[in-house]
Amino acid sequence: MKKICVLALALLAVPAFSDVITLTAPDTLGQSSFNSGLHWSDGQPPSAANDYVVSIAQLRTPADGGSYVFGGNSLTINTGGILMYKGTGTAGSITVNNLIGNGGSVIDHRNGVGDVCNLYGNISIIADSVMYAKQGPINVYAAISGSAKITNTGSDGAGRTLTFYSSANTFTGSIVNNGRFVLADDAVLRFVIGASGVNNSISGTGPQNDFNGDFIFDLSGAGTNVGDSWTIVSTSAKTFGSTFNVVGFTDVDGLIWKKYANGVFYQFDESTGVLSVIPEPASMMLLGLGGLLSVFRKR
Repeated sequence: MKKICVLALALLAVPAFSDVITLTAPDTLGQSSFNSGLHWSDGQPPSAANDYVVSIAQLRTPADGGSYVFGGNSLTINTGGILMYKGTGTAGSITVNNLIGNGGSVIDHRNGVGDVCNLYGNISIIADSVMYAKQGPINVYAAISGSAKITNTGSDGAGRTLTFYSSANTFTGSIVNNGRFVLADDAVLRFVIGASGVNNSISGTGPQNDFNGDFIFDLSGAGTNVGDSWTIVSTSAKTFGSTFNVVGFTDVDGLIWKKYANGVFYQFDESTGVLSVIPEPASMMLLGLGGLLSVFRKR
């Protein structure tokens, strides 16, 4: 009897493995496999027992104003894959609790500028991926993690904006914005600072880069030589709003932020988008005095 009980317990302890279900054909006009079995390899609507993979263009969301939660355990968008937003109106939402960017377009807005994509859940960027606010706004309320690159490919015009809203973001990859990008109030972007010039950053040619949230600099491995610098924001168009904050830094004059760490002073300058190591105040005073003395010597 004891052996039978032990065997039964052992069988109960065997972990269950999810099946991997793939999108076998693209959703076309009016179709959506997001909440149906239309083009999935098992012919069934997404289930929490399975993981789902999209490697083709495209998986469409339902073409109405409703709110939908993806039923699968995970949804991975591989290279060549697209999750295309086709919803209508402003009130609906799309939730994917485990959305994985593995080289594809994790969200691509292809409806009207008045149709707002409200994206919830959790997003992990494990390979360079795309968030494309092409034809309308994408509001990302989902917490973003990972360290690969996110590219906003472009925008058809004003109002087609990619906006990050989450204060729970742990994402430490770079962002290339060739469209319109906003970091909302209290939303977070994190930057890992290494040796001089080694860091993740925000770049691109987009006409709008608005920063109203929080920058967090991980200085644990940062260079400490005076003159070390890191370009955090290199976009020509950039605006830092009144609610912008550099966590742990002191706002000196509404433009310059400073912090003492690792035995040195770090400074972030909104006008240049550059973080740098600067001389300590006493050294700066001596340098200034030295400059004055050199002037008097010349006289």
